Amino acid sequence: MINAIFAVDYYGGMGFQGTLPWPHNAEDLAYFQKLTTGHVVVMGSRSWADPKMPKPLNGRTVYVASKKPVKFAGQINGDIVEKVLALEQQHPDQIIWVVGGPQLIEACSDLFDQIHLTHFKGSYKIDTKIDLKSLLTGFTPVRALVSNDRKSTFIKYEPIFKRITPSS
Repeated sequence: MINAIFAVDYYGGMGFQGTLPWPHNAEDLAYFQKLTTGHVVVMGSRSWADPKMPKPLNGRTVYVASKKPVKFAGQINGDIVEKVLALEQQHPDQIIWVVGGPQLIEACSDLFDQIHLTHFKGSYKIDTKIDLKSLLTGFTPVRALVSNDRKSTFIKYEPIFKRITPSS
């Protein structure tokens, strides 16, 4: 299974100056940790370089899409779709979580069995965004939970047409 998990503001904003644009949100981080712990996490090199990204990311096998070796994580490069599919085969009992940045998520969008998206209320100063309309085309929301502080909503999306996998 290959899933995505990430957060955006109202306009699809994901980052500002190498980190998240909204203030620290313990509930969103706990949600991320709950879903990804015990599984495989794939991210781009800029996401890994975020000073707020814990290194190592305990309880997860981490792969970073990078041309340079990375500390505390495996390295993948080349055809990212091919590499993520290979990780799915290498880790058949784990979920492969693609967490960002936007280019990595968009490149893998046809692979996702689920998208777990935190929508933050409002807009923030950003320099990194994702085209949500394009990304979510072909997906439908199947569950929504409002955060305790009512500043975000956790939505689970599934594709209208299921992906055909080697084990299907």
